[in-house]
Amino acid sequence: MGLLEEKLSKHPFFSLAKDLKERSIYPYFREIEGKQGTEVEMGGHRVLMFGSNAYTGLTGDDRIIEAGCKAMRQYGSGCAGSRFLNGTLDIHVQLERELAEWVGMDDTLCISTGFTVNSGVIPQLVGKDDYIICDDRDHASIVDGRRLSFATQLRYKHNDMADLERVLKRCEPDKVKLIMQPLWLTRHTAWVYSVVRDVVYVTTSVSPRMLT
Repeated sequence: MGLLEEKLSKHPFFSLAKDLKERSIYPYFREIEGKQGTEVEMGGHRVLMFGSNAYTGLTGDDRIIEAGCKAMRQYGSGCAGSRFLNGTLDIHVQLERELAEWVGMDDTLCISTGFTVNSGVIPQLVGKDDYIICDDRDHASIVDGRRLSFATQLRYKHNDMADLERVLKRCEPDKVKLIMQPLWLTRHTAWVYSVVRDVVYVTTSVSPRMLT
């Protein structure tokens, strides 16, 4: 047993994971043997997929696949650099212009994952004298994003607008107050927490003067 493994073996989750693997019920890194969809091939048989974030259902669409193959034949299999340097393709810019027009904005920026968005954008929105105020059940990506900032970080009880107002009263009135909530907008126009799936009571009891 190596030094790292010996150290990790003392953690209770290490022995639990080892036991689950030996019983073939370890839930992580399960191999999928085909296209993603509501059903997937796993272990030689089809199973229902409840964990996917392919919300549009287009990952296995033949039109998307063919468009991807066409792009790879023209541009290759990768950008060979970051967007900041030599990784911006003309199709990136075209997509962002079309998206901006579609949503009625001046411009857009496409980022590969939601986790990366929160890690990269949140620290840019606040300065060291400002505040980031988070629901105590915020997504891990928001937690990592706020940790990269120099702002004062405060938390309020999950979905509790009265507690949010209490926290806001602690803030200096002339500083930026960035309130972070991981939300989905459903087709029924209800805001839902992405982590625990309950409905959000957005600013139902928070005085507008506290948000200035």
